[in-house]
Amino acid sequence: MASEAIFLPAVGSVQFAIYPDGYDGARIIARIDEEALHKRFHAPEGQKDLVQAYALNADSIDALATARYRANPNEAICLHSTDF
Repeated sequence: MASEAIFLPAVGSVQFAIYPDGYDGARIIARIDEEALHKRFHAPEGQKDLVQAYALNADSIDALATARYRANPNEAICLHSTDF
């Protein structure tokens, strides 16, 4: 499936979807902030670069977002550099 990631300038983060129970299950929206993408994943400056950094590292980012969702399904998921 193609990435659903988009950059949200108002909150300085990349929004993406995870599917904890597979594509037939719930679609959960999560975010990773700009700082995490720069510090942890060495993303260059620029909105497209941030989305690309997410796409290149989606496996590890999605895994953490899924773990966060499973720990508390009612809490919003926004990953920060300190989460990695």
